[in-house]
Amino acid sequence: MIRWIRLSASAVVILFFGLNYPWSHAALARLIAPVDCNNDLVENAREAVGRFFGGMEASPHYLCLDRPTLGLVVSHGSARFAPLMSTIIVLGPEGQNPDVAAHEAVHAELAERTSVLLRTFRLPTWFDEGLAMQLDGRAPYTAKALSAYLADTDLDPPSLDAIDAPSKFFRPGRQGRLHYAFAKCIVGGWLRANGSNALTMLMANTGWHQPFPIEDFRQHEDRCQAGASK
Repeated sequence: MIRWIRLSASAVVILFFGLNYPWSHAALARLIAPVDCNNDLVENAREAVGRFFGGMEASPHYLCLDRPTLGLVVSHGSARFAPLMSTIIVLGPEGQNPDVAAHEAVHAELAERTSVLLRTFRLPTWFDEGLAMQLDGRAPYTAKALSAYLADTDLDPPSLDAIDAPSKFFRPGRQGRLHYAFAKCIVGGWLRANGSNALTMLMANTGWHQPFPIEDFRQHEDRCQAGASK
């Protein structure tokens, strides 16, 4: 009986979202081969995001994978979104740790407080990822790592305009890690200068007719390009 319920639910997902849609792929994997994440890991991520935002409003679903499931391959973490649906956070074999869990939960919270469409089409990728990196303390994205990336002449120098969209931001290897570390530095500097209230206002004021205040981040761009600490 449970199997038929899952298959029926899968058919609904396919009908409305299509197999190629990232959210539906994760939803199908969760329906047919559900693997619950460690409760402590999920709760710790929720608490970290709650402290950061002054409470967590999002209620994402979690899926932990130790191996590919239904063709879904995630090494670290991935947050999957669909309008009017709960975010699905997929944690792969290398992402079932507090840093990645909290990182992905920030994406879910940002989408909850703006909207899936606004997060996707109005917020720069560097802001979305830089905000998530505030709760992500992994070594490849620290201030020390950023300085090392900036000194590497084989890497393209970062700028806000050069990493404002997913097609520009996400890169393999050291170039991609540079983008994450740089975004972390930018958003961290802005938060320290303006405080949590400014973040609350920015999320509340994000809209289709309200441009993202990129100029407010320019002074931090210069500082982070010079290798300033986070």
